Amino acid sequence: QIRCAAARALEDPAMGANCVASTSIGVLFCCTGCDAEKLRNAFTFVPPEPTYRIEADPEDKAVGRIVYTLDALSRSEIYRRAAESADVHWVTTKQGNRLPMVWIRTTTLREDSAEAHGLGELDRTRSIQEGERLVLLHCHGNAADIGMMMGPYFELAKVLGVEVVGVEYSGYGAASGSPSAGSTHTDVEAAYDFLVASGVSPSRIVVYGQSVGTGPATSIAVKREVLGLVLHSAMLSGIKVIDPHPDNICRPSCIWKCFDFYPNDRNVKSLRSPALILHGQQDDIVPFYHGYRLHKAVPKEFRWPAYFPPNGGHNDLVELDMKAYFGTLEAFCTSLQNGTAAATLQKLAAENGPPKQVHMSNGQRQEPADTTGAAVATPPVAGRSRGDVELSKRLSQDSSAPDVHAHEPVVGPEDGRYEMLRRGQMPASKVANPPR
Repeated sequence: QIRCAAARALEDPAMGANCVASTSIGVLFCCTGCDAEKLRNAFTFVPPEPTYRIEADPEDKAVGRIVYTLDALSRSEIYRRAAESADVHWVTTKQGNRLPMVWIRTTTLREDSAEAHGLGELDRTRSIQEGERLVLLHCHGNAADIGMMMGPYFELAKVLGVEVVGVEYSGYGAASGSPSAGSTHTDVEAAYDFLVASGVSPSRIVVYGQSVGTGPATSIAVKREVLGLVLHSAMLSGIKVIDPHPDNICRPSCIWKCFDFYPNDRNVKSLRSPALILHGQQDDIVPFYHGYRLHKAVPKEFRWPAYFPPNGGHNDLVELDMKAYFGTLEAFCTSLQNGTAAATLQKLAAENGPPKQVHMSNGQRQEPADTTGAAVATPPVAGRSRGDVELSKRLSQDSSAPDVHAHEPVVGPEDGRYEMLRRGQMPASKVANPPR
């Protein structure tokens, strides 16, 4: 039987690649002393050197402010505005880890900040009262900390007219503890519980997960009441990221299924609120088929039209086309805010019918993954309102001004670790010294 399997692997390159990847993971598993958690953490979490510290408020020790320790952030005007606009609260997880949580409220954004950002008119046209605004609970990627995310948080709050809450992960930035898949779940749960205890209704909370952050984001959206979910460059699951050929036998996610984590593909099937999937078709860190299949796995009544830019990668969806990115989010958030999401989904399903077909470029992983040259279904993006068009014009007009927009931080590892694992080339040194 072993000789037969070996012969089949030689005849089937896809099976052979899967076998090599699965075997290499077994070797690495042995190198960690058969510690599955250590292996998961070693290739999943890459906390950067802390880019900030927290200074306590002299009058209220429970609240602080963020101070950047990275010169590039300290010199940035938009990051300065973001720090001025944010309160920092401390939350404690079930594991006893203490985490900073930044909270940017639109009422704290100064009017001159809005004008400088080129969005003052947008602010003045909004009539949503404080206490009714959506609260975006953001879960960042594994190669960033909340200091690096402050610019994007500020833009989300300013452009969308929402409050943005960014929670730090255990072992990242100023947080205590060590990073792990399990701790990210309790980290986000602690932030969610803090918001609800502070008077934020679950019907105002929209969870936004990016890259690895889609794992805890999807989990909290299934476990707790939320208004909506956004998944940005999401994975099907932690181990499925390293499947060389996801539809062939001997793939790592099948052989090592008992070690899998972040089962987003299973969790999205249990969603009870609308979900928007954003994924670039040229993503070489988490291949595009992950986002496509997640979108198809969301129950139809909650499946918001996805945003799949043909030239988008893993770390550039915002900068690639700011008008399309923010316009898509604006349509989604506005529909949630107005309580019209369900009706919109029903209308889109009736009007659009089967999704349009587009041909994928050469070299791009196809969907289905084992069908070379196959067309991929790309769901239509929801139409934009007049306000969205004005928003897009302003973003376009201001894009050439210095320091007007935050540069999109790298949220997913660019050291090729996932590709190396797919090829069975992950060096043992990567798991010898896991993150703190």
